[in-house]
Amino acid sequence: MESLYIEQMLDSPKITLDYENGFIEFDGKSYPANSYTFYAPVLDWLEKYFDGKAKEKTTVNIKLIYFNSSSSQILLQIFDIINEGTYNEIEINWFYPEEDENCYEEFRDMDEEFPELAINGIVLR
Repeated sequence: MESLYIEQMLDSPKITLDYENGFIEFDGKSYPANSYTFYAPVLDWLEKYFDGKAKEKTTVNIKLIYFNSSSSQILLQIFDIINEGTYNEIEINWFYPEEDENCYEEFRDMDEEFPELAINGIVLR
């Protein structure tokens, strides 16, 4: 399985899907014109990874300082894929700016929606 890297743009985050190291990261802002088209290869990669190809330990970092409602729907799909997937050990870290109540609320919503995933909330300073 190949890794997938997407460079950060003005309206989309840097995405790292590093197969060899079991490392997944979304970093930046996410408000692409068409979230579903933009994230399609990411969702495809994640489905394959969590369908029996996951490494012994997988780390997922969400470092999105802003995202629109369609990106929020994509995040729900991502967490659904993880939640239904096959893996041994997973660490999910949701980073949010200390002063940003919206990002914190999104973290809390995901944590409540997927309690079995034990998402770690980490304050960005």
